[in-house]
Amino acid sequence: MTEKLMALATREVIRMSHNSAVRPSASAASRRRRAAVRIGMSSLAAATIVGTAFTCLPAAQADHDGHGTGRIHGIVLETGRIIAPGIDVSLYKADGEFVHATVTDSSEGAFAFEGLEPGAYVLWYENQNQAVTEWWQNQPDQASATPIQLSEGQSFQADAYLTDVSENLVKPTITGTATVGSTLTASRGQWFPTVNVNFSYQWLRGNQPIAGATAETYKVTAADAGQTISVRVIAEVQGGTESATSLPTATVPGGQPPVTAVVGTAAPTISGPKVEGSVLTATTGAWTPSDVTVSYQWLRGGQPITGATGSTYTTTSADVGQSLTVRTTASKAGLAAATQASAAHGPITAAPVVVTPPTSVTAPKVSGTARVGGTLSASTGAWGGSQGTYGYQWTKGGKPIAGATGPKLKLAPAHAGASIAVVVTATNAAGATSKASSAVKVAKAPTTLTVKATGGAKQVKVAVKTAGAGKRSGKVKVTVKVGKKTVVKNTTLVAGARTVTVKGLPRGTAKVTVAYLGDSSSAAATKKVTTKVR
Repeated sequence: MTEKLMALATREVIRMSHNSAVRPSASAASRRRRAAVRIGMSSLAAATIVGTAFTCLPAAQADHDGHGTGRIHGIVLETGRIIAPGIDVSLYKADGEFVHATVTDSSEGAFAFEGLEPGAYVLWYENQNQAVTEWWQNQPDQASATPIQLSEGQSFQADAYLTDVSENLVKPTITGTATVGSTLTASRGQWFPTVNVNFSYQWLRGNQPIAGATAETYKVTAADAGQTISVRVIAEVQGGTESATSLPTATVPGGQPPVTAVVGTAAPTISGPKVEGSVLTATTGAWTPSDVTVSYQWLRGGQPITGATGSTYTTTSADVGQSLTVRTTASKAGLAAATQASAAHGPITAAPVVVTPPTSVTAPKVSGTARVGGTLSASTGAWGGSQGTYGYQWTKGGKPIAGATGPKLKLAPAHAGASIAVVVTATNAAGATSKASSAVKVAKAPTTLTVKATGGAKQVKVAVKTAGAGKRSGKVKVTVKVGKKTVVKNTTLVAGARTVTVKGLPRGTAKVTVAYLGDSSSAAATKKVTTKVR
């Protein structure tokens, strides 16, 4: 115990060393207060391992740079068992290496460290406003901090209770013989700190306060016969209190025998699968007398589960890796109540991952320029079911286009005038589902027409060239008008070009009109030029 007190007294030096590495320096007044204040902390919950469908409390998140899947989280309460927002929480590896720091949130007093690699970690809590610090599970320094062994994918719950009053290290004790007329003396036990702490006493008869019995000593009376006596020591600092109660004395002899109590003759039992998401059912146990009223309290790792007070309980992700018990309390008017606990049921395992086939929620869509030479792009659409991969197959008139299996399609002359769609296939371990988009109709490619007219003696030489993504085949109509004479010649493009010579023209300005009539994949085009005929 002396070693523990020395460790507690030197904690401030260790905390200030920690602060110099990961915290802004505190004021001189704050440092003086921290040297005089000891915090009490009790773990409110043990480790909690969760499965893949894990739901967390709203908490201050501290993402870690690693690529792990582990998580350490918890809730911090302070004096009076109230939510403690703004508490600094630091995470270290067990070898002393600093990992990350965060602050508890304002609504739940919660914190969480995400993305942790497997390994051993320790936690440090600090309430800078009240100058209180603590290592997890009531440890005074980093060397004695309780390590958290974190495995891959594990979620560990590390709750804490910080008090700025005083912490009871050794329970109070009672000296003297518990008989009527004798005097009992209370020892307050050991606390830290004791400077500026006010201590008071309350004697108890069968766990009920004895009116006026608030001194360090108590004289046993006839009213105590048949009961046990204990003493509660209360530590008070600036209106905040913490208390600790001694073990009870032996029953004070004499007087009437104790009130007859309900007796448990068989403990309750739990039935149901030991898998997350299962419904567990508890029996009442057996009692004498049998006509008692029974209430239930489910426990996880020995700690009560909030709200779990019925005969059935549905396991959650918070139960994974833990064993569950149920505590039944039987009561009847005129009799003292009694409580029995079941054997442990567990550990609870994570629910198996259920893979469901993909289901189409929103059909894929085709976007882009729907004409020859343009590019179409496909969206995957929206899907339900488990995550998977996506494949594409473009279709023309409802039939697959050979080799067109990517998310984009370059439109070729063969696609002109056709209805183009895409079929997206979503695949996962449970199967594959396909869904087609609406079709778009492909327009012909625009044609760029280049015309060069060269005039000569009684003739005009017309050179025609086309450019575009289409095939650029088909007919060309060349019209040459000089004065009142008009000559029309029809020809066919060869490799997208053709030259025509129009003879027998009078002198003057020749107006040349070239009309390309287009083909199955190329749009029509017209061009007008002029030249001189000699």
